[in-house]
Amino acid sequence: MGTETAFVLTLLVLAYAVVSSVVTRWYVAPALIFVVSGVLLGPSGLGVLDIDSDTGTFTVVAQLALTVILFNQAAELDLRSVLRRGHDSFRLIVIGIPLTIGLGVVTAVLVLPEMPLWEAVCLATIVAPAEVVLIEALLEDRRIPERVRHALSVESGCYDGFALAALFAALALASDRAGTPDWGWFLVRTEVLSLGAGAVVGVVGALLISTSYERGWVNDTWSQLATLAVALICFQVGEMFHGSGFVAAFAGGLAAAVVAQRTGAEVPRQVSDAAGHLLELLVFAMFGAAVVITGWRDADWRVVLFAVLAVFVMRVVSVWLALLRTDMPARSRLFIGWFGPRGIGTLVLGLLVVQEGAIEQADLITQTVVVTVTLSLLTHSLTAPLGIRLVQRDRLMQH
Repeated sequence: MGTETAFVLTLLVLAYAVVSSVVTRWYVAPALIFVVSGVLLGPSGLGVLDIDSDTGTFTVVAQLALTVILFNQAAELDLRSVLRRGHDSFRLIVIGIPLTIGLGVVTAVLVLPEMPLWEAVCLATIVAPAEVVLIEALLEDRRIPERVRHALSVESGCYDGFALAALFAALALASDRAGTPDWGWFLVRTEVLSLGAGAVVGVVGALLISTSYERGWVNDTWSQLATLAVALICFQVGEMFHGSGFVAAFAGGLAAAVVAQRTGAEVPRQVSDAAGHLLELLVFAMFGAAVVITGWRDADWRVVLFAVLAVFVMRVVSVWLALLRTDMPARSRLFIGWFGPRGIGTLVLGLLVVQEGAIEQADLITQTVVVTVTLSLLTHSLTAPLGIRLVQRDRLMQH
């Protein structure tokens, strides 16, 4: 990354930081602001962000961002609460996620017929992850029923991990189609070994940090930096086994959550959370500068149609079916189905597919990711206030 690009990104972070609370009150996804800023400052705008010549940096920052976010999301899960009140979340994860991916595959086959079946599976998995944390104010707004916020928070925290598992399974089948005989070993490495390695690192790291914190050997700041280090170690160990560092990071976060609940140690995580948010926003700025204009310019009507169906239909239908025969009101079900912004998970999964497999339709996948993410960020930011007003009625009816 050039000095000028780094300087501009730093100024962008500062400019956003001083108005961040105002943006939160508007329910605008910060990622959308950074995407727009990247477009305006990139080669198609003022030309002060030069990302095209340094795609390696973009990939590294994106991988770091997803690693930290996956670890943090898993570590923040209240597993006892999930087990005690997790009926809705369980149905969203076990029924809703496979349904969303399945509908995505069918849609890709029908709308983009030139795409091979396994690539259609990859594309459906890429655009599936929902990250409601992109509009964090939604999870903090008390007008939204607590049951809805809990379901969205748990589902969002688990979505990337499950999408990764589905994606690596699809890539394993892809390698088999390409004539590689060891697809089963590929699947074992990316799923089983990565989960085991991440869990071991997460347990050991969490025990070390919690023990040191309780005995006063480490202060708040360094304990949080140590948590960030554990997330990165999980990723590296997963890669050392020729598996998935992302799956290892998610498993490490889950293991850390279990340790925290069993020991009762509450180690602060503000620094690791802030690092994850910072890396994520930088990725969106670089994304806006590098590919948004070209992605929309090269996309034809079929790509746009697929993106529209992905954002407006697939998740809504899947969530509605997943929550059938529950006592959740219809407005709340619709709200959960609608607010599934696509973000860093979709971007990084797209990068993984293009880099890992012999992709015939890499350009088509790239265009679809660009259109889907930008369309999602825009529409979900604009409709958040209306959605809150509608679902607020369910909360009022409960009192």
